[in-house]
Amino acid sequence: MNDVKVIRSIKPVYNKDLIMSRLGYDKYRTNLSAETIREIERLIKKTENIMDITAAYRISGITQIIPPQIILEDGTILSGQKLSELLKNSRQALIMGATGGTKVIELIERLQQEGKMSEAVVIDAAASEITDSALDFVMAMVEQYLRPKGMFLTKMRFSPGYGDFDILQQKEFYRLLNARDLGIMINEACLLIPEKSVFAIAGICHEQG
Repeated sequence: MNDVKVIRSIKPVYNKDLIMSRLGYDKYRTNLSAETIREIERLIKKTENIMDITAAYRISGITQIIPPQIILEDGTILSGQKLSELLKNSRQALIMGATGGTKVIELIERLQQEGKMSEAVVIDAAASEITDSALDFVMAMVEQYLRPKGMFLTKMRFSPGYGDFDILQQKEFYRLLNARDLGIMINEACLLIPEKSVFAIAGICHEQG
């Protein structure tokens, strides 16, 4: 399973409460009118419908971990203290990425130009959460393959830019996932284009007990 696997036109299950959290709403403290809730739900559904989510993943062996460095079987070196801690019991790593496509970015930019900032903010938050949920989809699918083999994924995953896992390491993910073929570009600051694109890594461990 070392080759890159691509999954297109994903419709991931996402948590609306997490979208609300991105918007700064606390269901225990924030009172919203029924009309406002309906409008937010309409915009979330609009976001879901316009997004064209593609995900990709590959499984790579881990040759050595010398904190904070993780050396993959192809010689790729990743670095991060928290990442090395996450992967310390892992023999392999799941490298994955997802993108929501360009249409949702074009919609956000159009709404901003029209002065519809509140709508743009909701769609931006929804697009981020829905893209991220595509990684949950990938992890769940891969775990179905792993479980019969007595292996499981770490519960957490890390993305470049988290803690001391430098965002510059997006370059390694970009190469490992052949991300250009997914319609993703990477700029000099190692930010991904379209903006609603994300890379992440999780560990693969052998079950114990």
